[in-house]
Amino acid sequence: MYIPLLCCFLLPTHAISTPDRLQQLRVTLSSGRAKAAAGTALCAATATSLACGGAPKAPLVLGSLGASVACTLPGLADAHLAYSYGYGSALVCQSALASASLPASGSWARLLLCAYWAYGVKVCLFQAARDVRPDYVAKALLAPQAQGRRSPARLKLHVCLAVGLLLSAFIFPLSSAAGASGAVREAAAAAGAALALAGLALQTVADAQKYRWKARHGADALVSHGLWSISRHPNFAGEMVFHVGVMLAGIAGATSAAAALLSALAPSAFLGVMRGATRRLEERQLLFFERAPPELRDRWRAYVQSTPRLFPLPAAVQPRADPIVAEVEERQEQETRGDEIAGILGITAGAGAVTAAVGLIGWLLVS
Repeated sequence: MYIPLLCCFLLPTHAISTPDRLQQLRVTLSSGRAKAAAGTALCAATATSLACGGAPKAPLVLGSLGASVACTLPGLADAHLAYSYGYGSALVCQSALASASLPASGSWARLLLCAYWAYGVKVCLFQAARDVRPDYVAKALLAPQAQGRRSPARLKLHVCLAVGLLLSAFIFPLSSAAGASGAVREAAAAAGAALALAGLALQTVADAQKYRWKARHGADALVSHGLWSISRHPNFAGEMVFHVGVMLAGIAGATSAAAALLSALAPSAFLGVMRGATRRLEERQLLFFERAPPELRDRWRAYVQSTPRLFPLPAAVQPRADPIVAEVEERQEQETRGDEIAGILGITAGAGAVTAAVGLIGWLLVS
C-alpha cells in the first residue's frame, strides 16, 4: 500500500528560475529523471521489505492507516488542516495505537511514545494559537485558501490521501523501536528517542520566540533574537532533529534490513519536505524584504549574511558580512546548490544501501 506514496516523489517539486526556456526544460527533465530513478529504486526496495515481513502486524498498520487518513480528511475543506492539525493528530493517534498494541516495558519505549504524543499535541496547539491571529491568517492563509477553493475536489482528495498515507508510515519506526532487545539496541533506541525530544524542545522554544515577537511587532517583523540569532530557521532545524531521532530509534530496534528501511521511510521523507520548505520560505523572504523599507531591508541582508540557514557553522566558514543584494542572492544560491549536491550524494548512497539490502534479503531467502 505504500508504493503509491513513493511515486509522489517522481514529480518535480521546485520551480526553476531562468529566462532560457530550453535550459529550464532540460533542467526540469534532468531533475525528473533523477527523481524517477530514485523513486523506482525506493519503490522496489519498499515492496521487497513489505514482502519480507519488515512491517508490524496487519491490524496495527491498518489502524494507523485509517486513523491517519481520517485525521487528514478535513483538508478537503482547507488544505492547511491536513498539513497542520492532521499532522499533529495523526502522531497522537500513532502513540495511542502503539501504547495499546506494542510492548513498551522499557523506559526508552515510553520515551519514544511520549515524543510522538508531545510532538502531535504541540503541533495542534501551536497551529490553533496562530489561527486566531488575524495578521497570520491574512498573511499565510487567505491566499492558499482562495486557491484551494478553486482546486477540484479530486485533487484535494488525492492530497489528503497522500498526506495520510505518509503519516501512517510513522508507525514503522515506533513499532521497530518498541521491539528492540539487547543492551546496545536499547541504548541506541533510547538515544534516538532522546534526540527526538530534544528536537521537539528546540522547535517549541523557537516557535514560542517567533510567536511572541510577531504578536508584539506584527507578522512582517524580522525575528533575529534568541535561537533565531544562531539559525535563520531554528524551528525547521528542530523538526529535522526530531525526525532524525525517530529514524535512529526505529533503525536501532530493527531486526532486519526490511524493517530498517520501513523505519526510515516517513522520517526521511519529512527531512526532504523540510529542506524544500526551507528553500521556498527563503525565496519568499527574499522577495518580501528586498521590497521592504531600506532600514528593514538592510537589517535582513546583514542577518542573512551573518546567520546560517539551519545549523550553526564554524566561524571560519561564515561568509563576510557585507549586505548587498548580489551577495545575499549568491549566498542563497550557493546554499541551494549545496543542498542539491548533498541530496544527490544522499540518493546515491541510499541507492547503494538499498541495493545491498535487497541483495542480502534475496540471499537469505534462497540460502
